[in-house]
Amino acid sequence: MSRNDLLIRRAARWFGLVALLAFVTGCRKPEPDQGLDLLPGDPLGVEVDTFTVHAYTVVDSAIRTSGLSKQLLGAYIDPHFGLVKAGFVTQWRLPANNIGQGIDTTGLVADSLVLSLAFDGINYGYGNLDPQVFQAFEVDEALSLDSSYYAYREPVTLGADIVANRGGRIRPQPTTQPYILGDTLAPQLRIRLDQALANRMMDAFGTADMASNEAFLQFFKGIHVTVDESGLLPNQGGVLIFDLLAEASKATLYYHDLNDEPELTRTFDLLINSNCVRYTVSEHDASRATEPGLQAAIDDTLSPATITHVQALGGLRTAVRFPHILEEAGSDRILAKAELIAPLQGAFYPYYRPPTQLFLFRKIETGDAFLPDQLNGLGVIDGVYREESNGYRFNITRYVQGLINGTYVNDGLTMVVGGSGVTANRVVLNGPAAAQSPMTLRLTFTTY
Repeated sequence: MSRNDLLIRRAARWFGLVALLAFVTGCRKPEPDQGLDLLPGDPLGVEVDTFTVHAYTVVDSAIRTSGLSKQLLGAYIDPHFGLVKAGFVTQWRLPANNIGQGIDTTGLVADSLVLSLAFDGINYGYGNLDPQVFQAFEVDEALSLDSSYYAYREPVTLGADIVANRGGRIRPQPTTQPYILGDTLAPQLRIRLDQALANRMMDAFGTADMASNEAFLQFFKGIHVTVDESGLLPNQGGVLIFDLLAEASKATLYYHDLNDEPELTRTFDLLINSNCVRYTVSEHDASRATEPGLQAAIDDTLSPATITHVQALGGLRTAVRFPHILEEAGSDRILAKAELIAPLQGAFYPYYRPPTQLFLFRKIETGDAFLPDQLNGLGVIDGVYREESNGYRFNITRYVQGLINGTYVNDGLTMVVGGSGVTANRVVLNGPAAAQSPMTLRLTFTTY
């Protein structure tokens, strides 16, 4: 091959490569903003503003706890929140009608009556697993499934504690499976009740009191299980979470029959199920907080707050106001995004983890209402705790746009714990006046 032929071939390859590169480049999708500065008129711009937030701590409204999936029991002393205490009320039901009818009951002797409460799996409580003094009282009023019961409602009870070892402490063991009469049972709290009550249940066999559930609920109206919190120190104790609808949750009468195999231990179960009234009773005492400022924060709704509080079980909410947001009405800026940013106030005690999610509600005449941002699902509004930022973010774009448009009255929001009736979680947040990482409303606008 001559030198001229070689040069011609190399030139052809070079021009082919250039043509291919031009073709590939020409087929590529243009960048969205490429050449934007060459278009006539003003280019699209982005502005980010931080708006004033006014936030303060308020006592929560009454929450209904009847008919919920879980019941709570226990107490702890929170340095920031004071005493948190929970107990529950439930009924028992017969497994069948006419218990003891047609048998010889003269030899029946009660050994014990044990209340078993099944822990709610890995979500067994909040706080420490310190020993606590559990108490039980017989209810002395008729309870109805048609009624709503709230966390503040203490039931009418007969006077004496009906726990057998009255005043004794029991350490909860939510990961241990007890071994009873040859069976390995689900993790549970077992409370032995008074022998007099066991004898009373045994004596009712074969009588009209155990002929039907209606008759039995007249005979034994229910039980209020609670704790004696006296003697607890800050960061001691915890609130346990139970699944009363689990098969392991029940009262079991252990007995033997002197007339038939007297060495054999027999059992009779009194059931807790969806036909039973069940509700949690809670108590909060801010005066027992050892960290200063809680009561002052509750009393002062006007001063700029350095911290705010959110607490489950009808405890505390954070009220949030946007006093200057209406200044955006009529402006030429278009709202692209609105975020409420709520950081935690520093580190937290490891056994008092912040709630997994917080919710925001707006106020209407009948109570709480969802924000429009929640109507497309909780993933849109967020409110999930993130460890990397140690706080919460809420996407409230549609709500803020509604304030600017006049769709919603600017009465503010309240921040609450998700699942407030079935958890004892709480969190201390930085207020808008915090020196570092304050609570803020961050608005992103597009301008033309």
